[in-house]
Amino acid sequence: MILISMTFILTVKGQEKKDLVISVSSGLLTSPIYENTSAQGFYKIDFDYHLTSRHIITANYLGGQHYYYDDILSNDPLVSIGYPNGTNSTAEYRTTSIMYKYRIIDNSRISIVPGAGAGVLTHTREYPYQEERKSYNKISSWSDLVFPISLDINYKISSRWQFGLTGGFLVHPDFPILALNGGPRLSFVLP
Repeated sequence: MILISMTFILTVKGQEKKDLVISVSSGLLTSPIYENTSAQGFYKIDFDYHLTSRHIITANYLGGQHYYYDDILSNDPLVSIGYPNGTNSTAEYRTTSIMYKYRIIDNSRISIVPGAGAGVLTHTREYPYQEERKSYNKISSWSDLVFPISLDINYKISSRWQFGLTGGFLVHPDFPILALNGGPRLSFVLP
């Protein structure tokens, strides 16, 4: 509700800048809540609509995974075939969210943009499981509300292109921080 109110207030105030920026990011994703995690990759696409030169509304999608050691859901935790560094399971994240971002530093070349929002996460875990004489990987999945927090640092290469770094985490009501991600970001300002 606060996000909708902010959007309305900023829209009524006037729009001095109406750019749409498409950004793609990739890097590492991990989680502090799992035992013995091994960071793996993530990818993210952001659609940033600039309400003003400093106020931004973003729709984004983040997907990624990491390996971890599971001895809670798994009834056969010693199986670790195909997994690195003593891990035996995979956690996968798929998040679609809406965020509000604010440029705290905005000069001709560099911008620093923190953001926060709300979204829907689908979390899937694959772990070893055994029934009688049969071992296999079992899959469990759930979806819930999450609150993404991000920080983007951009360097303007030209009038249309920006390169930078992005980092962030997903806050879930049942876990303080569910996932952490960070990596390079490439952005294009649509004409």
